[in-house]
Amino acid sequence: MQTEINIRRSPIVVIRTLVLIELAAFVLYYLVAALGNHKYEFFLQLPLVPSLISYQALKFLVLSGAQFVITVYAFLSWYYESYLVTPRMISHYKGVFFKKSRNVPMRELSSVSSSASPLGKFLHYGSIYLHSNSSVISLVLPDISYPKKYLDLITEFLSNPHQVPGEHTHVTELLAQEEHEKLEFKSSLRFDQRSKQVNRELEKMAMKTVAAFLNSGGGHLVIGVDDSREPLGLEADYKTLGRQNSDGFESHFTQIFNAMIGPDLRHLVRLRFPTVQGREVAVVDVAPSAVPVYLRVDNTEHFYVRTGNISTPLKMSEAESYARARWPQQISVS
Repeated sequence: MQTEINIRRSPIVVIRTLVLIELAAFVLYYLVAALGNHKYEFFLQLPLVPSLISYQALKFLVLSGAQFVITVYAFLSWYYESYLVTPRMISHYKGVFFKKSRNVPMRELSSVSSSASPLGKFLHYGSIYLHSNSSVISLVLPDISYPKKYLDLITEFLSNPHQVPGEHTHVTELLAQEEHEKLEFKSSLRFDQRSKQVNRELEKMAMKTVAAFLNSGGGHLVIGVDDSREPLGLEADYKTLGRQNSDGFESHFTQIFNAMIGPDLRHLVRLRFPTVQGREVAVVDVAPSAVPVYLRVDNTEHFYVRTGNISTPLKMSEAESYARARWPQQISVS
């Protein structure tokens, strides 16, 4: 079974957009023409312009230039939009200048369906609908080429969910152990228990551990327990978030993960929120990565591995040597 699918919208979207642009340009041209002599008088008032270029030439350049810019933007919008489907997550990426992403865990979905218009059936494109239950649509993948092909693959993911190794290890089993190569505990994700305020360094420390697990044999990060492994809960972290619950926590975790590690690796990490002694904690289950993983902090990339119960940084030469030994199929570290 495939481990991931990268889906793009049909090129018909670009063609449809270009037709709309042509129609808009046609309307704009006649709106400008309707101004009559006012537009010419405005042209004459422009400093230096009338002596450098004729009115007709300027009008042509402005209209064609605007049309060109809009056309390029429409193409780039299509080009940079995609859906990454893995056995555990469906991620929607879009944006030309400002990148946006949305993640829908596969476990929240129960079924998938598709539909196509008569034109879509003729040109082999349609929309895919992902349902959290029989009546609620969680995500729509519009104008997808050959939607039935992807429908079958997504259905296969739903019926055969991919599991991160060890992700069903009960939290009490984890709390009964000391920290080791595949286990680490943290009191919070972002709320500093000492200063009683948000501390971004704590987020970096959590991502450092996750990156080290990815580069090693995977592992578990338990958040919301103290040094003696007694549950503190996540209430302090929740209060710092817009959505003060586990959904808001996972959404924020995903944001910092995508920024510091990368959305293409998010499917290797799963969060669960068991209750221990009446307090909710977070267990981050991390699968080993098939490629080297770098942690981006303050515009600098760092490479971490697990050595015992510590996340150890490696120098570039050490990272390359480690990568060649761990991922022999990789020619070089980049």
